[in-house]
Order: sequence, then structure tokens, then C-alpha cells
Amino acid sequence: MDKGLLLAGTALLCLASAAQAQSTVTLYGNVDGGLAFFNNVGGKRWYGFENGNFVPDLFGLTGTEDLGGGLKATFKLEASYNLSNGSLLVPSQLFQRKSIVGLSSDKLGELTLGYQPSFMFDVLLPYSVPYHGGGLYTFHQGNLDELGNTNALTNTVKYFSPSFGGISFGLQFAFGNEAGNFATKRKYAAALQYKNGPLSLGMVYTNENNRVIEFTEFLGLKNLFGTPLPTTDVAIANKLQNIGFGGSYKIEALTLHAVFTQSRVEFANGSSNANTADFGVNYFIGYFDSVGAGGSVENFAGGHWTTLSLSNAYFLSKRTTFYQQFMYQKASGANAVASMLGAGQASGNSQLGVAIGIQHYF
Repeated sequence: MDKGLLLAGTALLCLASAAQAQSTVTLYGNVDGGLAFFNNVGGKRWYGFENGNFVPDLFGLTGTEDLGGGLKATFKLEASYNLSNGSLLVPSQLFQRKSIVGLSSDKLGELTLGYQPSFMFDVLLPYSVPYHGGGLYTFHQGNLDELGNTNALTNTVKYFSPSFGGISFGLQFAFGNEAGNFATKRKYAAALQYKNGPLSLGMVYTNENNRVIEFTEFLGLKNLFGTPLPTTDVAIANKLQNIGFGGSYKIEALTLHAVFTQSRVEFANGSSNANTADFGVNYFIGYFDSVGAGGSVENFAGGHWTTLSLSNAYFLSKRTTFYQQFMYQKASGANAVASMLGAGQASGNSQLGVAIGIQHYF
């Protein structure tokens, strides 16, 4: 055998082994199931099984490859499913939460391409009651402010900078991919964040054309600009603009958090601002038990909602949590009914809910 060929082959094998050693692919996910009770869903009591209340049921693949010089190639594919029956959350869409590829560097930041959440979810969700134990039912009316990842952005280019003295920023642009009309379905956003020790602050602005708005089980209004609800499942708004800011501060075992969002929804037959103030406190009892209390106050299209929650999360291990949640919502205004996100509209102006479940990361 030619010695030169043998040496070349050995070198290629060594390089392939080194590259493999510097690459990782990880399967991860979450399983969350429990029981819930609501005293008023369409005028009736509701008892049932719940999916992904505390943390969404999901699974995904993520990976990195070291390209040298501190630069890495990254990808993430993330899907949502229903624990109760094993189906995908969106039947026609596998990776409903995220599907991205990109480059990451400690010095240059991270650039990602694909289907990915809004900065409202990335930056502001960690300052909210739903994030700190409140769960799915305490997200805001219609999830118009996108703190919940129920409507990620397609065809998106997203950049987030490294930290400069605790300050970082992000830019996001989603192409509409419509021939002859660049503005159709076009979306863009910017974010600013500061983190230093126990203090974290964030601010986000988003602007989205032709945004799909979901109504059924999401919005506590009798009608929106003359359209009866919840008979209409979805509609497409001409424009949705979000602005929000929030922060959190830790004092030993205590965490204080708050966020404010304004969502301006524009249809051909009307427009309105949804203003929401969300605030809460969480306290660790020892190392294994976290108690949270919080609430939100919202105004939108002639409706007003006050939502209160009390939660307890007992950590059986680093990956498994036993949780309990108590939620109450009071609606006022001639056009409003109580409707906690995902529960469904009440027949009147109040709704009480209780949930208990087990959540496990893998």
C-alpha cells in the first residue's frame, strides 16, 4: 500500500474524530400533566385533565459544532404535543415552537435563521407571573403581548448581542415572502436588556403586519369591533404593535418581578390598545419549595380584567416538580366576560380555577 495514501487516510480519520468530539447533539424535553377544575366555563363547572400548564409539553433536538476561534454552529428543533393523547399541538406542524440554525460567539453574539419566537417571549416572559409559577392560565388576554410562545415568527433573521457591561441588545426581522408586496406579513422587533447581579431589566418593541389573532378560549370579550366572540376562531389583524418593559430583583430567597405591556391591534373596522400590568413575588422556603403570589390588571376593547394567582412548586428533584395553583379572575365592562387563557369563556364576570400536577424535564 502507498505510504502517502495511508498517511493521508489516517490524517482524515483523525480530523473526523476531532470534529466529532467537538460537536454535540442533545435530545431534551418536558412532560407536564395534571388535573384542573374551573367553576364557570360557559356557565358550567369543568373538571378535567390538563396538558403543559406549569411548563409546556415539548421535545426537541439541539446541537452545536465548534468551528474554532470561539465560533460555533448551532441548531434547535422544538415541538409541542398533548400529553393526554400523544398528538401534536398543531396537527400539521411538527416543530411548532422553534426551528432554527445559526452561528454563536461569546464575542460577537448569536445570529439565528428560521422559525422562532418574538423578543416579547425571549426577553419579557421571565419577568411575568406565568413564568414564576402562575402557569398557562395566567397569561394575558388573547396572548396579544406574545409572552406565551403560541405564535412564533416565520422566515425570521434574529440577532442578539453579547453583554457589554451587563447591557445586550437584539434585532429581529421576519420576511413576508410575498412576491410584489414586501410589507405583507412583514415583522420586525428590537430588544434591550440589562443584567447585573440580582437586577435584571428588559425592554422590547415589535411591529407585525397581517398578524393572526386567536379568539376561541383566548379572549374574554363578547365581540371585537362588531364581530361576535367566540364564534370566530381566528382573524387576521392589519397590524399588531407591542411595546413592553419589565424587571426582576432578587433578595436572597425572595424574587420581585413586574412587567408592563401595551399591544395595539388594528383591524380594518377598528383598533384598540391592550394595556397590561403584571406583578408578583416568589419566595423559596428552604431549598425545595417555592411559593408565588401575583396578579395582572388588563384593559382592552371595552373590557377590564383582574387576575390573581397563588402557586406552590415543590421540587422533588432537579428535574421533577409537584405543583399546585389557585387562580381567580374578575371581569368588568359591558363587553367583557371572565376568561382565563386556555380555560374558555365564563358565562359571567368571574372565574375560579385550581390546578395540580407533576412536571418533569428530560
